[in-house]
Amino acid sequence: MRSKLWLALTLLPLSGCVTTGKYKSVEAQARSEAARAASLDEQLGASRKESEGLRQQLEAGKAEYANASLALKDELGTAQAKVKGTGEELASVKTRVASLEDSNRDLRQSLESSKGELTKKVSELSKEKDVLARKLSDATTELAAIKAAKESEAASLQRKLEAAAGDRKASDAIKDAKIQELTGKVSAAERDKAEIEKAKAEELAKAKGSFEELAAGLKAEISAGEIQLTQLKGKLTVNMVDRILFDSGESSVKPNGRKVLDNIAKVLKGVQDKDIRIEGHTDNVPIGGELKSRFATNWELSTARATAVARYLQESSKLEPGRLVATGYGQYRPVAPNDKPENKALNRRIEIVLVPKD
Repeated sequence: MRSKLWLALTLLPLSGCVTTGKYKSVEAQARSEAARAASLDEQLGASRKESEGLRQQLEAGKAEYANASLALKDELGTAQAKVKGTGEELASVKTRVASLEDSNRDLRQSLESSKGELTKKVSELSKEKDVLARKLSDATTELAAIKAAKESEAASLQRKLEAAAGDRKASDAIKDAKIQELTGKVSAAERDKAEIEKAKAEELAKAKGSFEELAAGLKAEISAGEIQLTQLKGKLTVNMVDRILFDSGESSVKPNGRKVLDNIAKVLKGVQDKDIRIEGHTDNVPIGGELKSRFATNWELSTARATAVARYLQESSKLEPGRLVATGYGQYRPVAPNDKPENKALNRRIEIVLVPKD
C-alpha cells in the first residue's frame, strides 16, 4: 500500500496537471496514510503475538484442565473409598453399641436381682437382731429371778439365825458365812452375765468389722454384681460368680481372680475363731465334649474349683490348712431356677463361708 502511494506521488509532478500546493497536500496525505499503515502493521504484529500468546495459554489451560480432571478423579475415588470405609465403621459402631446396650440391660437386671437379695438379707439380719435382743432380755429376767431367789434364801437364813437364840456368836458366824456365800454367787452370776454380754458384743462387732472390711476391699466387684456378701446366723458368706475366678471349663484360678482372693484373704487372716468353708456350685448344663475327659460331671468340676481356691488361699496367703474345707455341690444347691442364662450364671459360683469351729 505504501509503495502505491509513493508511486502516485512520483507520477503527479510528471503529469503536468497538478499544482505545487495540491502536490504538497497530496504528499502530506500520503505520508499520513503511510504512517497509519505502519501503525496498522505494528498493531497487526502485536495482535498476532497476542493471538499466539493466547493460543499458548489456551494449550496450557487445556493441559492444566486435563491434569486437574485426573487429580479430581483420584480425589473422587479416594473420597468414595473413605465414604465406604466410614459406612463400614459406622455399621461396626452400631453393632458395638447394640452389644453394649444388651450388656447394660443384663447388668441392670442383675443389679435389680442383687438389690432384692440384699433387701432380703437386711430383713433377715434385722430379725436375727430381734431374736438376740429377746434372748438377752430372757437372760436378764432369768438372772433377776436367780438374784431374787438367792435374796429370798438369804432372808430365810437370816430368819433362822435370828430364831436360833442359843449361840449368838456361832449364829453370827453362820449368818456371815451364808451371806458371803450368797453374795459371792450373786457376784459370780453378774460377772457371768457381763462376760456373756461382752462376748456377744465383741462377736457382733468382729463380724460387722469383717463384713465392712470385705465390702470396702471388694467394692468394685460388688458394684459390678460379681460378688455378694451376706451375714446371717453367725455366718459370713462371700458369693462370687464363677467368671471372676475361672475361665469357662477351667479349674485354675485366673490372675484377676487371684487379686480378688488376696483381698478376701486379708480379712480371713484376722478371723481366728472361724473355719473357712469353700463351696463350688454349677448350673444344670451337663459336662460335654472334650471337657468330659477331665470332669465326668458337674460334681467333679465344682469340687476341683473349690479345691483350687482353698489351695491358693493356703499357698499364697498362708492360711492355716486345718481351717480350710473344700467341697463341691455341683448343680444341686442352686440359688435361682436354671431356666434362663442370667439365672444359670448366678448358679455358677464359689461361696466362701465363715462358720463356727467344731
